[in-house]
Amino acid sequence: MRKKMIALMSAAVLAATTVMTAFAAPSVTVSGVVSGVQSATDKNGNEVAIKVENVSETNFTAEEVAAVEEIKNIENVKEVMEASGVEFEEGMQVADIKNVIAPEGTVFPVTITFNVEGVTIRSRVTVLHFDTAKEAWEVVESKAGERTITETFHSLSPVAFVVDKETAANGATSPQTGEPITLALAGLAICAGAVGMGVTAKKRK
Repeated sequence: MRKKMIALMSAAVLAATTVMTAFAAPSVTVSGVVSGVQSATDKNGNEVAIKVENVSETNFTAEEVAAVEEIKNIENVKEVMEASGVEFEEGMQVADIKNVIAPEGTVFPVTITFNVEGVTIRSRVTVLHFDTAKEAWEVVESKAGERTITETFHSLSPVAFVVDKETAANGATSPQTGEPITLALAGLAICAGAVGMGVTAKKRK
């Protein structure tokens, strides 16, 4: 009987731990917010098959690796924006960094609409592009839509998506976590209580 009680308690703890882990809210990172390309057209209005890669999946040059690490620092983002005459809003964050690739022979400039979670027409967004020829980050004119950001590029390489604090939170965090965790803990408490009552009843007998 005692072994069954211990097994029950272990199962309850395992279940609660699993649920809590699955629903834990991650911090804002530079991956996953930009989910793909909605549309892309070249200078002549022809569709372009744009490829979007996660930073971890890209074989960057040493220069590009350094540039990506540099732009993760929001102070560097602020510097690039202000140097371009773009106002930096306190609380802005680098929501994502992607390597964007156009097929060989693409006629630039290319206008791309990215699917971006959390963005609305009211979002404050800034897109930065690393110009490999100039070896520097530059601000690309962009427009926020409903879960989209559209911008026009004259070349492609690493691209950083910078959004206001509220937009970053909406796009980079998981669904509400309080209720699942609370339920898990409540379930654990009920199971533990049941086990305790069983042990007490056994002692009384």
